[in-house]
Amino acid sequence: MRLPADIFLALRYLRPKRTFVSVITLLSILGPVLGVAVLIIVTAVMAGFDRDIQQGIVDMQAHIQVYPMLEKTIANPQELIEKMKPLGVKAAPLIEGSALVQVRKSIVPKIVKGIRPELERDVSKLERSILHGRYDIKDGEAIIGDRCAQMLGLRLGDSFLIHSPSRLTQNVKWKDDGSVDVSQPDEIYLPEEVRIVGIFSMGVADFDDNIIFLTLDQAADLYGQEWDTANCIQCKVKDPMAVDAEKARLQEVLPDMELMTWKERNQLLFGTLRVEKNLMTFLMAFIVLVASFSIAATLITVVVQKTREIGVMKAVGMSWKLIARVFLLQGAIIGFLGTFFGTLLGVLVITFRDRIADLLSFLMGHDVFPAELYHLRRIPALLTWGDLSFIIVLSLAICIFASVVPALYASGLAPAKALQEEN
Repeated sequence: MRLPADIFLALRYLRPKRTFVSVITLLSILGPVLGVAVLIIVTAVMAGFDRDIQQGIVDMQAHIQVYPMLEKTIANPQELIEKMKPLGVKAAPLIEGSALVQVRKSIVPKIVKGIRPELERDVSKLERSILHGRYDIKDGEAIIGDRCAQMLGLRLGDSFLIHSPSRLTQNVKWKDDGSVDVSQPDEIYLPEEVRIVGIFSMGVADFDDNIIFLTLDQAADLYGQEWDTANCIQCKVKDPMAVDAEKARLQEVLPDMELMTWKERNQLLFGTLRVEKNLMTFLMAFIVLVASFSIAATLITVVVQKTREIGVMKAVGMSWKLIARVFLLQGAIIGFLGTFFGTLLGVLVITFRDRIADLLSFLMGHDVFPAELYHLRRIPALLTWGDLSFIIVLSLAICIFASVVPALYASGLAPAKALQEEN
């Protein structure tokens, strides 16, 4: 099969021969390989962070939370739940607050959520996240995260104490002048003792570390509230991504209540993740840009070494456009090979990311992906066709653009002067 002259010459100049050009060519291909691989890995991991944290929040938190505007508690949560049913919204009451968990002499701060198990299963995936034990809790029982249990050295059937900070400090009053008045309590304060009947794992370290579930009435006792009251109503809508429209519908039914969506509660977190992804993609693109300089250097080296050949080609009537295409095609071939193998390397690293992280942790002697820092139990990754296509097109465009200057330089050589050069 006879190839066109420009393609034949482009491949011939890339073919390993006795000169050093072949090694330079291989190094110039290695630049886009590493650049594209790093760009794919960073983009996929950042997108995965956004997806996994968002999914964990949607699964664990209510899509919409309803709070009273003036009062601290909702006196009759069931009445509000009944108002939401005609809209197709599932709802459950919730009491939430900070607490101190005591296991023997150890005291650590945690978050306590009081729920009604029969209603909670409609608004969160807590029941599906139970690893050990049972979901249906009663007064005096608790469900805790697996990381929390491990941290405190607790197992199913073990008991621990929960202290309410608000109850502990109810006899402390601050005066207008800034002084403190400590009075004798009217009643003896006793912490709540609960027994672990279930252990869950949501896959998000913040939840598995810090949240403890009690019954709604026991949480009310803990925080000094009346039974059958709630701090808020948790709502689950059909489409959590279109939660703003559902919020507007609910606001019409509950005009005297304050509504907050899961997006509003976590807008700072999601905004930060988006900015980090865009910034990291922008910075990593410079790796491919730097690699393009090695391509330009390789092609300039080829042009210098092939100056006499270029002069001969122009002397026998080869047009400057054809000569320019030779070096443009050479840059395109390098870019294609670098992009192809870089994409392959990036996809392989993403596929085996957890094994690679385990190997690095073993070699380095410490965890390279601590859940306490990244809030996830495993390295996330989400590689979409849109992101992959953008990276491939960007890499090819940069590599071809890098060959423009050498191509123009080669096509502009004067035949007489080129033939006088000694290489």
